[in-house]
Amino acid sequence: MKMDKHSLFRERSLQAISELIDTTDGSLYQQATDILHHALNSYASLLIEVDRTTQSKRLLATSPKMRAEENICRDLETLLTQQMKYTQDDYFIIPMHTALRFPQERYVVQHQIEGYFGTTSQSSEPGSQCYLFITLTTEPIDDPDTLYEWHQLIAQIVQQNQRHDYLARRVDLLLNRLNHEVSHDNLTNLMNKSYLTDTLERLMISPPETGPKPFSLGLLDIKNFSLINDVHGIYIGDQVLKHVAQIMATLIQDEQFVFRLANDEFAFITFRQNPVSLCEKMIKQISYGYHDTHHHISLKTRIGLATYVESSVHADELLLHASLALKECKTADHPICSYETSLSDAYLRKTELINALKKELNTSIEASDALSIKLQPIVRRHQSIWSYFEVLARWTHPTLGEISPIEFIEVAEESGLIISLGRRIIKLACLAKQEIESHGCHIRLSINCSAQELSQSHLYTDYLTEQITAFGFHPEEFTIEITETTLLVQQHLAKKTLRQLRTAGFKIALDDFGTGYSSLNYIHSYPIDCIKIDASFIKNMLNSYKSEKVVSLIIQLANQLNIDLVAEGVEQQHILNKLYNMGCSQIQGYWFSRPIPSQDVVRHLLNQSQTSASDTDTLVNLRSS
Repeated sequence: MKMDKHSLFRERSLQAISELIDTTDGSLYQQATDILHHALNSYASLLIEVDRTTQSKRLLATSPKMRAEENICRDLETLLTQQMKYTQDDYFIIPMHTALRFPQERYVVQHQIEGYFGTTSQSSEPGSQCYLFITLTTEPIDDPDTLYEWHQLIAQIVQQNQRHDYLARRVDLLLNRLNHEVSHDNLTNLMNKSYLTDTLERLMISPPETGPKPFSLGLLDIKNFSLINDVHGIYIGDQVLKHVAQIMATLIQDEQFVFRLANDEFAFITFRQNPVSLCEKMIKQISYGYHDTHHHISLKTRIGLATYVESSVHADELLLHASLALKECKTADHPICSYETSLSDAYLRKTELINALKKELNTSIEASDALSIKLQPIVRRHQSIWSYFEVLARWTHPTLGEISPIEFIEVAEESGLIISLGRRIIKLACLAKQEIESHGCHIRLSINCSAQELSQSHLYTDYLTEQITAFGFHPEEFTIEITETTLLVQQHLAKKTLRQLRTAGFKIALDDFGTGYSSLNYIHSYPIDCIKIDASFIKNMLNSYKSEKVVSLIIQLANQLNIDLVAEGVEQQHILNKLYNMGCSQIQGYWFSRPIPSQDVVRHLLNQSQTSASDTDTLVNLRSS
């Protein structure tokens, strides 16, 4: 008989498991109480949720279902409290006379309940919830083991289902969070760059019946944002970024069309016919600045615009167009620039030059002479033989032709190739000096130094010294030329590097003197041995009284401070004479010579040595060389 009983339980329990596992419509609790009710032939089976912290109770399901006016949690309050005290036991049971023992319990009295059987199950989710499984009978309970087995079975199935649902919700939550993090910027909560690309591609899918809908892409950045971080700290910098993001989101009015790309660069998409007016409004609102209790920070922004009107343009191309427009803002110092095809032409030209220059710098000097140097003499008054030259870089590409130094040096600086280019020029200068001096002519050279080279203090100084020493030269034979712009960009490193160079024996010349607003400040703030008056002042001397006065004052200042002085860009005899009369004794310009190759320098020096008695003022004019 015992085996039959267990066999029956097993058969019915398997059926119950199957029914509960197949429950997918959210009726798990009702199904569980229904199974208990029918399996145990109870008067009622209940499932109640209890919050241990607040002791609040909530009826989850009953079988059979109760009338709406019945409040079982209230009507069984004492019994439920008693059951909660015995949660450590396997079960709580009142086998008979429940109505007599608990006359205050309205439900058991009204329904003449004899037996009360309850088990407690912990929630499978984190928290303080537990579940009370209750079976009420109108007959005494004489087989509590069977009730316990069924309660345990149903509780375990409910727990497993709860666990499954909990994990499914957690997975959904994590997936939603992951999707949010993948598509959003963590700081500003704007969409990020990857979502921008997806959005552009989606917008460019043209519906056959309507065609593509025109829109504009704007890229915005904050001027001098790194300075805000340096002065006020990263935390305030982050608050500024969030402030700008909020303004943009408010103006665009659709969060899926506002993006943060990187650092202080943002993007937005607008379908307005006049996107420039939106940009003007955006720039104006941001210009009011960031304010908090302790900070008042002015903000200036720039926006590059590119408009999508034809399906032949891809997402990455439109991004490039907007990026080129933003670069044009920076170059032209305009707040708003719209893309034009000429910007693409300039970009393609720059890309072509970068690739060609990179290839050239990776080729040895022996294998290619496309990159070369020329030397322009710096001539002292009454000097019969030239002995001092500025080194000037030249590049003649086999297919691109002769490329302006202004163009390829700018490209080298923007692409990070200026360090490699500077090293190539240093080596070429040493080779040229070696060649010239092999003919018995001793010379000094002046080499230009860029802002990036100046920022790499030890690397630049070490390489320069290493090359000069390898050729058997001394630092005293070289002058390092820097511009005012270089000092302005790298003020914090400039003094350190220049002192290292001076200590090593190099002389320092300040090039293009007078073009910057801090020219005079640099003379006493930095270790300067020589100043070179910018050619623009020299060329304007005869037509501009102000330019002539500036040149005269610079010459007087240099003489009083005992600083060497060079006038650049001298092309005419009367300008030369005027400079001599003002007291400037070192001249550089086409009047004496264009920049020439080292072989021509050798030829001229040998010729000069044969006519060394001639006065410098009557030197052969080499403008046709």
